[in-house]
Formats: sequence, C-alpha cells, structure tokens
Amino acid sequence: MATAGEGYEFGLLGPLSACHGGRELDLGSPLQRAVLVRLLLGEGRQCGLHHLVDALWEEPPGNAVRSVQTYVYRIRLSLGEERSRLETTQGGYQLGIPEQAVDALRFERLVREGEELRAARRTGPALRAFDAALALWSGEPLSGVPGPYARRHRRRFVDLRLNARVAQLECADELGEHARVATELVSLIADHPLREDLYALRMRALYQAGRTAEALAVYAAARDTVVAELGMDPGPELRELQGRILSGAEPALVGSHAGGSRADAAPPTGGRASTGATALHRAETSTGGTALPRATAPTRATAPTRATAATGAMPSAGASGVAATRSGGRGQRTESGAADAADRSVSAHVESVQAGVRPQQLPPAPGDFVGRERLQERLRLALRPSGESVALAVLSGIGGVGKTALALRVAHGIRGDYPDGQLYVDLRGDGGRPADPADVLVDFLLALGMPAAAIPATPTARAGAYRTLTADRRVLVLLDNASDTAQVTPLLPGTPGNAALITTRHRSLVPPGATRFEVPVPGRQEAVAMLGRFTGDAEIAADPELALELVHACGQLPLALRIIGARAAARPGRGLGAQLLRLRAEEHQLDELRAGGMSVEATFQVGYRALAPAQARAMRLCALLDAADFPVAVAAVLLDRPEQETEEHLEHLVEAGLLEPHSADRYRFHDLVRAFAARRADREDPVADREAALVRLTMFLHATLLQAMSATEQAGSLSIHLFSVPLTGLRFADAEEARTWLLAEHTLLVSVFSRVLRDVPNASRLVSAALSVIALSGLFAGPAHQRELERITDQAVAAAELGDDPELKGQIRHIRSWLAFIRGDLAAAESDLREVVRRERTLDDPVTFFMSALLLSVVLADQGRTAEAVVFFVESETVAGAEDDPKSPSYFLRQVGRLFTALSSDRAEVNIAAAQHVYEVSDRLRQEAARR
Repeated sequence: MATAGEGYEFGLLGPLSACHGGRELDLGSPLQRAVLVRLLLGEGRQCGLHHLVDALWEEPPGNAVRSVQTYVYRIRLSLGEERSRLETTQGGYQLGIPEQAVDALRFERLVREGEELRAARRTGPALRAFDAALALWSGEPLSGVPGPYARRHRRRFVDLRLNARVAQLECADELGEHARVATELVSLIADHPLREDLYALRMRALYQAGRTAEALAVYAAARDTVVAELGMDPGPELRELQGRILSGAEPALVGSHAGGSRADAAPPTGGRASTGATALHRAETSTGGTALPRATAPTRATAPTRATAATGAMPSAGASGVAATRSGGRGQRTESGAADAADRSVSAHVESVQAGVRPQQLPPAPGDFVGRERLQERLRLALRPSGESVALAVLSGIGGVGKTALALRVAHGIRGDYPDGQLYVDLRGDGGRPADPADVLVDFLLALGMPAAAIPATPTARAGAYRTLTADRRVLVLLDNASDTAQVTPLLPGTPGNAALITTRHRSLVPPGATRFEVPVPGRQEAVAMLGRFTGDAEIAADPELALELVHACGQLPLALRIIGARAAARPGRGLGAQLLRLRAEEHQLDELRAGGMSVEATFQVGYRALAPAQARAMRLCALLDAADFPVAVAAVLLDRPEQETEEHLEHLVEAGLLEPHSADRYRFHDLVRAFAARRADREDPVADREAALVRLTMFLHATLLQAMSATEQAGSLSIHLFSVPLTGLRFADAEEARTWLLAEHTLLVSVFSRVLRDVPNASRLVSAALSVIALSGLFAGPAHQRELERITDQAVAAAELGDDPELKGQIRHIRSWLAFIRGDLAAAESDLREVVRRERTLDDPVTFFMSALLLSVVLADQGRTAEAVVFFVESETVAGAEDDPKSPSYFLRQVGRLFTALSSDRAEVNIAAAQHVYEVSDRLRQEAARR
C-alpha cells in the first residue's frame, strides 16, 4: 500500500508501484526497478555509481556502468516534468523524494514511533502506530525486483514486519484484547514454529482470557516442536511461564511486557518478543548442544480466578484440569493432559449452551441487485432443507463476477427456512493468507452461544463441538471467498436440516455432496439492466446503443459496471459517453475501472499474487494473444515449454479463476483479465522476452502453414520457393484436416500477425512469408475473412516500405494485388502490380516478377486492354522457365493453382476459380502473342 507525498506514491511493500498525481509511472525493466529501489531507500542521500552497480549484480558485466546510466536516464524520463528530482552528483545520483511518499520508509518511521510510545507506557497510541505501519503492506516486499540489494532488503523488511506484528499483538494483549491476540497468533506460529516468544505471547493471552487448558496445550505444542526440530527443551521463559500457570499465578503477574501500561505488571521473564528470540538461536549458542536446565516453578500457588460472575460464563474446564493435574503430582509434563481433559469436557459444555441463541451474521444484500433470476431459483432449490443430508451449494467464477452479491441475495431470501440462525465468514481464499478454519470455528462457537472458556483447544475438538451445536437445528452457513476443500470441510454442519453456501474462485472446490454453480458474466441485456440500476435507468433509456457499447467495454463484468455507476454518481455532469471514450483507450482501461474501494485491477491482482512464478508467466505470455481463444499447442510455443507442462499451468489458471476453458484443449481470457495480464506482462517481462515469444509463435504458425500445404498432393515442390523456418509445426493427415485447421485458426493467425507487425521490429519478412502461404491456399471463409487478411496485408506493406528489403516490398505487394484480384478490385490490383513489375525488373527475384507480370496481363485483359496485356504476358514468359522444371516460376504457378483449388473450401463465398481463370486468360494471351 503506497502513501502519498507531494503527489508521489511509491509502493515497495508489495509489488513495486509508483504514481504521481494519480498517474501510474512506467517503471521499466526489472533492473531499472532495482536502480529505483536503491535510490528510494537512500532517503535522499547521494548514491554512488558503484553502489548502484553492486545493487544490481554480484558479478557485474562489462557494460554495467553504461547500463546503470541508461536506467537512471529512463527513471528521470518517467518523472516527467519533475525529472530534476533525480540529480547527477559527483560520482553518483541523488533522488529527492520525501520520506512520506515511500511506504517502506514510512513503515520504519511508524515502527520507531510505536517502540518509543511503548517505552513511554503509552500502549494505546503505540498500538495505533503499529496498526498504521502494518496497514502499508500489500504483499511480498520488492516483489519481482532483482539484485543482491533487493534480496537483502526483502529479508530485512520481512523481519521488521514480523517484529512489528509481534509488538502490535503485545500492545493489544496489554489493552485486554486477549482472545483476538490468541487467535491471530495461530497463523504466526505456524509460519515461525521456532519463535518461542510467539508461543509465550499466546500462552499469556489465553491464560488471561480464562482459557488455561489451551494455554498449557500451547506449551505442549511448543515443547514437541522444539524437541522434534532441535532435540532440546523450550527456553527458560516458556518453562517459567508454564510454571506460573500451573501454580495459579494471577494473570497480571504472567506477562513480560516491555513498556506495559499496568502498574502491577511483572518484571520481564525473558527478552521482548520483538527481539525475535528463537529456539534455533538458543540451539546455536548453547555449549555443546546441551539443553538448558529446567527452571523450577515459582513457589507462589494462588488459585486461579475467573471473572465469571459478571459475564455469566461457566467455570473453565481448564481450571479443573489444572487442579486435577497438580493433585496427581505429575509436575511440568501434565499440560497435554489438561488439554485432553478440556476436550473431553466439551460435551458437558455443549449441553449447557442456551438453545435460544440464534446468530444473524449475514451482511446486508446489495440493494441494487438485479438479474440472475434463473440461477437464484436453482440455488434456492439446491439449498432447500433436507431430511437426508446437509444442503450444500458452491458458487464459482472469476473475481468481480458477483458471487458474493448473489450468495447474499439468496441467503437472505431463504432465511425463513433456517430459523435457528445464519453464520457468515470471509475466508480470504483469494489472497495469500486464507483464514484458518480453527480460528473461524472459535468465532462460530461463540456465535452459537458457547462461552469462550469452554471452547476446546484442538481444531478437531472444535469441529466436533460445532457439529454438536448445529445438530437438531436448522442453520445456514455462508462461507464466502473459500480457498480449497480442506479449508471449508471443518466448517460444514454435520447433520441434515442444515445448509452451507460456498463462494470461491476455484473451480475444483466441490465438497462431497455439493452442487457447483458457475457464475458467468451476465448476458448483454442483463448487463445493461445492471448498469441501469447502478447509474439510473433514465440515462440508459436516453441512449440504449451507448449503454450496449459501455457494457461491452466493461466486458459485462458486474464489478466494472458497478464502478461505472459509482463514477457516474460522483461526476453526474460527465455522462456515460465520456466514460466510454476513456475506457476505449486501452492503456487506461483498467485505471478507469476503479472508484472508492473498488478496483477491477486489484480484484484480479489478489488471485495473480497467489500464483507460482511459472503460472504467472504463463498468464502474462498468453495475454499477448488478442484472439478470442487459443489451443494448448499455441500456448506451449509462447511459453517455450512442453505441451503437457503448459496444460498444467493453464489448468492452474483455470482453477484460480483467471482463465476459462473453452473446449477440450482450448482456453480463453475474459477481456478485462486479458487486459490485466497484458499490463503485468508490460511491467514484469522484458521487451526482448515478449518479442521473442511472438516471433517464436509466428515461426510456428508459418511452419504449420507449410505443413498444411504439404498435406495435399497438389503442393508439389512449392516449398523450394517459400521462406523456411527452423520449426516443425503441426502435421496434418490430409488436405481436409489441414483445411479444418486453417478455418479454425484464421482469427488467431490474423491477430498474431497483426501484433507482430505492430510490436516487433524487423519481423515483416516472417509475417509476409506466412501471409503468402495463406494467400496461396485460397482459403477465405467469406468476405469477412478476406477483409481481415487484406487489413493485415496493408499493415505488412506499410511495415515493409519502412525497411530496406526491396524483394520483401515486391512480394508483399504481390500478395495484396492477388487478394484485390480475387475480390474483383482490378484497379487496386493493377496499381500494385505495376509498381511490383517496375521494381522487380532490377532485382534477381524471377518468381515474384513472373507472377506479378502474368497477373498484371490478366488484369489488363479483363479490362479489355488486350494489346497492353500481351506486352506484359510476353515479358513474363521471358523468365517463366519450363513447366516441368520444379525450380522454374511457371512450375511454381501451376502448383499454386492446384493448391488453391485443393485447399479452398466448397463453402467459400469468394471466387475459388480465380486460379483457373488466370490459366484460361493466360492461354488466350499466349495464342494472341503467337499471332503477333
């Protein structure tokens, strides 16, 4: 999360980002980003050139200094009018960006403030400082930034964050938030199982929350972990803390709070949690690896007390367990027995829970919900109470498609079927830190009326208590944003009469017995209705066509439509037309789809961050394709990986809701997801890598086109005269199979060639070679396909004219003239052919000259200009060669005619007899020339 300063926002505590005045800055290549990070973390001080080199490379290349200077220059350009902030100094550079504009620097300042406030015993303000510091984080720090400097600081920031998190929880515990602290420590301990200070803090929080048995169970878990990992017992702080709990010390005497606010707080029993003391550290520093001696328990033996009279809570099972343990004389190794005793007493506590507790946790349903009537009805049917099983339904779909809104709409509509309550939780399954079901069970048990002191210590016992409490009831559970089946399984009721509705982006999340419903983007008319609900029906009625265009620009995604509505409400004078114009600017499309706390890009970013690097790369490279869908084989070429591995990556993207299956071996992006992935590619992948992927794919498609020619016996030796590539391409059994492939992939071919011509310098010859094969095949399924091919050919002609390859210029113009001839535009064909013949007379390219001069003679003859036609026909014959010579232009022409007829579809609407017509006119001109 970036913070503002003088209009700048630099985000380092997550994926690197930068904005100025709301405009996102182009951060360039990964190495350029590494230079920027080094300058930003210099806090306005001079950074020597050698420091920048060392930040990027452990072993600098020969051109390191020049490269760094180039990166600095590009960073200066990205600052626009304020490029003077990046100054060149004696031997280095200095970037004048204020501290408050860099989230990492502000994070460190807030942490220092929090520590100072704690030392001054101002726990409340200290907690707010730590909260503000941790709120700045949005993911892995310096994500994607290379170099040794970034690696060092990435580790440093991670450690600082953990220390700040511990300090935050210590403050919260001092202020009495014991239950929350104990719950939030579960995931921290799982991530850092050798941090003894985390176990100690959780033990203190649980004890002071009146959950003695669980506190002792934490010690048992800590001891087992440390013994298993390091072969030694826990350190003195944990052992002393366990002794205090077993002896019944007052909660106020159990803490080790640095700067705590209570006057009666006990002196510290060990180092502060923020120092990060671990069992591993003790193992490394202990002499000879011998475990430290056990500390004896304190002699104070005051019986534990609970504030139960005021709260109405029952006495803790843990207290009974502790007393029984002490009377049994089993000393310090009895804490697990206490936990077992607490778990065995669950049934007794469940029986005492008041039956009248009916939780009503559903958030409000969106008041402007519209549509989805059929899906709502199917969901209501699936969630009807059943006497045979728990009613289970799963809603899956891409981010922003409206799963939660639909789930809330349905859940509120069926509340009457579940009079004993409705439970709700956001499981955070689309991010990097999904909710722990064990912690969710604590909240559910509390909501169902179980006293906090009675909640079992182990996840299994909690799940059992939950199922017991929901038995013989009719409760609806809404599990929103789930990550996987393992997360939701403990949260499902166990007896018939109850129901659970799950929303998720993950298609494979289907618990046994559940019915899965895919939530698609709405149809065009339903999307227009949604837009009308968000913006006001009057504006939609005023211009229905504009509304349809706006819906299309939003990809019919409900979140995008809601954002458009919010922006319209904020700027009523702007109108929908202005929003449509801004959305049409491809580079700003995602920027326009954010308002308030809503953002299409942020929604997709959550799922993207959870991907493995190889999966994220697959997503970015596949977004280079502008086609509606693509096969696995094409994706494999883009990724330069085997098809099986590629398919696994694509299936992971489908599972994450970032890609859609289109057929057995084809996939497609939602338009806005593709825009998001393309933006990530622009920011994360070097230009050279993207260009290489597109060139590789163009070569593959060209090789496949050559294989399509080879699939027919009519192809002959055409390949002698065609551009070859070092790839095999797909193979075809016969002409019919080749024809089917050409028809299926026409749009893909056109989109790839257009992209390559636009974005990849010096790739015109490769595209022109592929276009020549398509033109030779004669396969244009109707005028629309031919117009697309002509558009790409125009683009190729323009690209060739900018280069210095005269043969290429002639060849691509000949292709364009052939397409014009097929369409019947003789004037356009004549213009190109005359130019080609004029140029080719001075070149050594007999095939192009022969084909162009011959076709020009046919074009002239078709216009009744026979005398002029004969002149060009005779000129073409001078280079024709023998028709039985496979290397001759005339043999090439004959083969082209046969291939054109063999590969052309019977359904084609163009004149597939064009090649035959050329032969017929040529014969007449030959006879006419002979008479003269």
